[in-house]
Amino acid sequence: MSRRVAYFFEHRVGNFHYGPGHPMKPHRLTLTHNLVVNYGLWKHMKVFRPRPATKDELQQFHADDYVDFLLRVTPDNAHQFAHQFARFNVGDDCPVFDGLGNFCSLYAGGSIEGARKLNTGDFDICVNWSGGLHHAKKFEASGFCFVNDINLAIIELLRSEVSPFLNENCSQEEIFSLSRE
Repeated sequence: MSRRVAYFFEHRVGNFHYGPGHPMKPHRLTLTHNLVVNYGLWKHMKVFRPRPATKDELQQFHADDYVDFLLRVTPDNAHQFAHQFARFNVGDDCPVFDGLGNFCSLYAGGSIEGARKLNTGDFDICVNWSGGLHHAKKFEASGFCFVNDINLAIIELLRSEVSPFLNENCSQEEIFSLSRE
């Protein structure tokens, strides 16, 4: 039986940079995509360019004030938000960089769209290499992750009969406590 695979790639996601010396390198996503193309894997998948997640979609899991912070803070205006850095766990591991809010919207959008494709039953597998940033919490960044796209995808999956596979992660447990409210 042939599996129907959806592949999500947004070329802009590889253009973001966490800063000099930071181990998170979004450019690697572009390199991964080049491998998919050069090895011809794309011929076995339906390729989609996901739309960015909206503010409302990000707020399905994350706190309103945290999402507002992510979408507004930039290196140029960071001094205006510095009093919120500790509260939202922004710093060395999760630095403010150019396009931070756009980066979060792009990678989360791919995961949300993937979940929607699974919900419709049109695809069996969805791939979003830019996603999987599951360390972010409802109110704060963590482990290089600002938006928890996995939880956002789970919220979308819970809208149907699909039962998502979850790893043992505190943040994913939070999502199920939200779904019971």
